[in-house]
Amino acid sequence: MPAMANPAVMFIAVILAIVSTAAASNATASPAKNTTAPLPPFATNHAVGDGAGWFFDWKANASAANYSAWAANRTFYLGDYLSFKTDTSNTVVHTTNATAYKLCSAGVAANGSSGWKAEEAFLAVMLTAEGANYFFSDAGDGEHCRKGVRFEVAVAHGRGLPSVPASYYEPLSGAPAGMPDGWAAAAMWGALAVAVLVL
Repeated sequence: MPAMANPAVMFIAVILAIVSTAAASNATASPAKNTTAPLPPFATNHAVGDGAGWFFDWKANASAANYSAWAANRTFYLGDYLSFKTDTSNTVVHTTNATAYKLCSAGVAANGSSGWKAEEAFLAVMLTAEGANYFFSDAGDGEHCRKGVRFEVAVAHGRGLPSVPASYYEPLSGAPAGMPDGWAAAAMWGALAVAVLVL
């Protein structure tokens, strides 16, 4: 009568067969793909109009660039910056108010908007509101806007806005660190007395 195989040896042989079959099938399978999209870069700077800048061409009676086409070819995220190369004859109105944008009127854009008149060659605006954001120049009583100095962007969340420490929002007491407020007043009066004596 033939001897029966040791059950422990048989068990190990079966396990080895299963492992080698699994390893062989994994070697022929395609590698797994990472389906998680990388986060977008933070605080990308977009030069509005590229080389054309943010201008109204008086000779052509039109915008210096097609700003709507420029914006349509880009992706915008919270924390990105829009850089406007312009001059003092143009304005930049930033709003989330669609009516103000349609009417080219900064006066309608009182809530949820900001406006600037450039005093220098460049103006940078940070995107801080998710969703539809509108930009236009209300110079010439809105004529610049009606002639194309305007665009709309859809702002995605991306990485979100940077967190600001709570202490950033705390009002300053006027006292140097570690000095009680009463001492700050005494120090101020002492400095004033010294200044009067010196005079």
